[in-house]
Amino acid sequence: DRNKLAESVERSHRWEARSLSEHLKNVKEQAMYCVIHGGIDVELRTKSIDYLTSLPFDGYAIGGSLGNGRSELKDLLTWMMPLFEKESRKEKPRHLLGIADEESIRNAVTLGVDTMDSCYPTRLGRHGTLMTREGLLRIKRGRHATSFGMKIDSDCTCSTCQQYDRAYLNHLFKANEVLAMALATIHNIH
Repeated sequence: DRNKLAESVERSHRWEARSLSEHLKNVKEQAMYCVIHGGIDVELRTKSIDYLTSLPFDGYAIGGSLGNGRSELKDLLTWMMPLFEKESRKEKPRHLLGIADEESIRNAVTLGVDTMDSCYPTRLGRHGTLMTREGLLRIKRGRHATSFGMKIDSDCTCSTCQQYDRAYLNHLFKANEVLAMALATIHNIH
């Protein structure tokens, strides 16, 4: 319901303003970002951007409900990101919260997002999918059981690629070893 969303945005604004006020009393060399809210509602998002960018935050985070799926997220960012190009807004970083797939990451960067947090590489790693320059590699597949001496990605310098081959990672995943998830995650975030 739009009224509840509007009330929520107002409540978030009050909380963010109070938090900023306290933060400014003792910054301790820490940056503080605001979080832009409003769901996919153009009016509420615009109001949130206008209000929060008028306060002395160090950067802007885009959060809350970002739509249902990649298409709505891309549509949201397409009309919203130009609003950050006005006046002094463009000089502060824009951070997108909670991106969970490669296509959304590409879209966000293309549309002007500077940074983001994402569970994507670690989730892939935990489930046996490794990111390479040639695309995704599903290490649990049987063909990797005999890939002795073959790096995950021949150009990668991560510790996983420097010390282990595809056959070993395949074995670890097949044996349900926790080390498999750790090594895959190290590779994916390198």
